[in-house]
Amino acid sequence: MLFINQQRALLAGCLSLGAIALSFGGSAEAQTVRPQQLAQVTSVSQLSDVQPTDWWFSALQSLVERYGCIAGYPDGTYRGNRALTRGEFAAGLNACLDRINELIAAGLADKVSREDLATVQRLQEEFAAELAALSGRVDALEAKTAELEANPLGLNATTSKLGFQVTTGIFAASEPGGATNNAIIPYEINVDFDTSFTGEDLFRIRLQAREVSQFDGDPVGFLFGPAVSGAGSDINDDVNLENVFYNFPLFNGRVDATFGLNDTTPGDTFVFGVPFQPLSDFADLPDVVYDGVGDTSLAFTWEAIEDLFFVSYGFGAGDPNDFTDGPASSVFGGGFFAGPTVHAAELAFTPTDTLIVALAGALTARGQAGAPTGFPLFADTDFAAASIGVTWEITPAVIFSGWYARTFVESGGFDDFDDFLAGFAFPDLFIEGADGGVVVGSPDSATANLIADDDGDFPFYAEVYYNFPITDNITITPGVYYITNVDGDDDDIIVGGVQTTFSF
Repeated sequence: MLFINQQRALLAGCLSLGAIALSFGGSAEAQTVRPQQLAQVTSVSQLSDVQPTDWWFSALQSLVERYGCIAGYPDGTYRGNRALTRGEFAAGLNACLDRINELIAAGLADKVSREDLATVQRLQEEFAAELAALSGRVDALEAKTAELEANPLGLNATTSKLGFQVTTGIFAASEPGGATNNAIIPYEINVDFDTSFTGEDLFRIRLQAREVSQFDGDPVGFLFGPAVSGAGSDINDDVNLENVFYNFPLFNGRVDATFGLNDTTPGDTFVFGVPFQPLSDFADLPDVVYDGVGDTSLAFTWEAIEDLFFVSYGFGAGDPNDFTDGPASSVFGGGFFAGPTVHAAELAFTPTDTLIVALAGALTARGQAGAPTGFPLFADTDFAAASIGVTWEITPAVIFSGWYARTFVESGGFDDFDDFLAGFAFPDLFIEGADGGVVVGSPDSATANLIADDDGDFPFYAEVYYNFPITDNITITPGVYYITNVDGDDDDIIVGGVQTTFSF
């Protein structure tokens, strides 16, 4: 027994010369490319081409009975007359090693004879290089198999991932002018391909399919729906390329830069954010960017003073693919500079880890008619907007957030308008991972799109929601929001429902 214990480190998995040479007598292709075609046998009689008159018959019989590491082909043959390469021999040696280790681990070391151990030791010394190479290939194969199991599309497990999110629910509304007994079931499906080239950057491609209707008289719509406004606005899409952007650090991480190729706005890089997870689209960031400007953008955020002061700037273009002409229904131009454009900037102050105060502004132009002359980055401004926002974590369980935005309209037939929002979010309310919220405000700019004239009465908005997880991948959000004076005639609308989000 002492002799056997001393041999355990040496026996990474070998057997006698006869066992290995005869048990793996197939071609190199059969051993290295299609090893799964070999099958263990429990009796020599299972091998149709092995006869008692063969000179290796007794050796095979003994090895099957003692070690059980003889393999045959699926057609029941052994092919013992075929030539054996050193690589095939090493493969057989390595396979039979596992069997000896199993016997030792099971306390059956006495079943391994001293003669076989001595033979195996000599073989291991002779074929050390081949065994090392084979071990490396096996380790690489196991690592690749594990990666493919974790990422069936072949994405790098450490730098890439594939994510799915499906948002749906059932919603109903009491519309202006009377109640309705109908309900809708909208949906939005997002597929995100995320990858990183340096470990600190992010490249994302998002595919999206959605069918989201906006109730007649609802000026804000759902948070998971499209950024549209107006009575009866509707999106019914096939699968589309929804979002493409690349976010990357510069200057040792002091600058966070983003290049957005599709459906991105300069404000996407701003520091200020709200903690709400509501049903409505209004309980989000202030919309200081004209809706038509949301395709291509170049933006950055500079950490001017570490953990204290941030400066952000972005330039966006709404129709960058067309040099001179905008959409067929538009009289405005296209291209990166002559189409709809926006310049947006933010100054964010973070005096503590729990407080953010931010000032933001934007200049937006709907575009020129015809090709640009010169470099008209700030030409033909139609909208100007400014906002101030505050988010304060009062305690880990109570967060206050609010903002005020003023939009100055130079054209379009509407007066200037004011939006504001304020509310409280309650993380981990009742259960861990849940989030409740109460929000009030005025969606003045959204309501202005529904009426020809502003009668001076601002609309009032209120929402209550509770977002809670069912599992790590399923979240339920019941909620209701209420908006007054949505069409200038003191009409109200109430929208409520239950939203479900699946993420995996």
